[in-house]
Amino acid sequence: MPTALDWLAVARDCFADELGTLRRGLLTSVFALVIGLERMWHLDEMEDTGFALLSGGRRCPSRHTVGGWRRHLAWYEVDAFCRRTSPWHLLQGQDVLCSYDEHTIPRWTHKFHIRKGYITTRNKYMRCEKLFYTFEVLGGRYLAVRATPGDCGLIDLAVPLTRQTLQRGHPAYLHALFDAAAGQADAGVRALCDLVEQEHPRLDVTLRACRYPHRVRGWKALDRGLFVPSGEPGPYVGAPLKELRLAETTTVLKDERPEQAVRTLVCREVVPGPKKDRWHPLFTTSLGEADEVLGLFRQRQHHEQAYRVGVYDEALDSVPCGYDKQSPDPKRPRWQRGPLQMIGWLVALVYNACADFAEALDGDWAGSQVRTLRRAFFNRPGQLYATPEALIVCLDPFAGQEALVPVIDAFNAAGHRLPWLEDRRLVMSLTPRHQQRAGP
Repeated sequence: MPTALDWLAVARDCFADELGTLRRGLLTSVFALVIGLERMWHLDEMEDTGFALLSGGRRCPSRHTVGGWRRHLAWYEVDAFCRRTSPWHLLQGQDVLCSYDEHTIPRWTHKFHIRKGYITTRNKYMRCEKLFYTFEVLGGRYLAVRATPGDCGLIDLAVPLTRQTLQRGHPAYLHALFDAAAGQADAGVRALCDLVEQEHPRLDVTLRACRYPHRVRGWKALDRGLFVPSGEPGPYVGAPLKELRLAETTTVLKDERPEQAVRTLVCREVVPGPKKDRWHPLFTTSLGEADEVLGLFRQRQHHEQAYRVGVYDEALDSVPCGYDKQSPDPKRPRWQRGPLQMIGWLVALVYNACADFAEALDGDWAGSQVRTLRRAFFNRPGQLYATPEALIVCLDPFAGQEALVPVIDAFNAAGHRLPWLEDRRLVMSLTPRHQQRAGP
């Protein structure tokens, strides 16, 4: 609640609230992600008084009010809100490891001819829209988002997103991680290398190299003596170790001279049996040891895990469409990224807020996913008591409620108030659990 009130205060400075739906639209969009409300039309079945008070009113909001607010968000107002709520302060003067990647949202419309992009889960091109996220790997927090049509690729935004991190976050050192989409063409790899030369020594870049056939043949032809064997744990407890062989070489990009060759780390995963070995090449500008660079790049998996949490815990794939359904020509629909980027960014902000909440709990809750926190703490029954001065929320007793004590103490000490409830103070409390007697 305190974080949501801060976002609401920022939104009032960024959005023109001509119809007076800002408070209801924003708070409903935020707390729908918290409690697990996947679709806006589910609001028609909502009769919970607690959710009504959370979302800025005395009665549950209407899906028409919230949907109308979402559809009419202007892109420049959304950009202002994203800039002012981005946690760039986390990077100030720090050594940072950031991942940049796209999340593709398929669209199943046949009426509107929107642009197509590649969907990895379906292995084909289809109509879609994309959200490009900046993710701080070591801290596990989202930093920024950019919404685009489906035909935009990571290679187009790799340099602008990296510059944005350097200019707004002001880190002492940034190691940027990219998937293979940032290096689909050698021009994209060269653009990142040129940016490293401009920002040296503040910046290093590591990206997965595309496994084009002619380059794979060259990596396979490397002298076996260059590969240093190592092992890592298998996929499950008791599984045999994976056999890895890591070599270092250089790659000359297209139309470039040999002295411009890019440092390349070739990781060969030996697969027993009739299957072929797996090759994982990396382009990097870092001067660190090969195994160290490989270990850093593998932490990019935390970014992929955050996408999984967003999709399954926060309904990331149900964000509003970026194409205008009121366009007069369905074959050339208008593009409006405001609603798409706004809700995509709220998903990231709720992810960050839940991570902060988990770290503040008493016990080993750090790193818990949104659905775990929702099941354990958020969706809990309780009683509401309204007095002329305060609104008291008394949660029913449940196992593990002791973990909430430091969070509730800090919340009550801050003295938060609800402007839409005659400025009453919000007070949280726990019901003591009765200890069962031993014996019959």
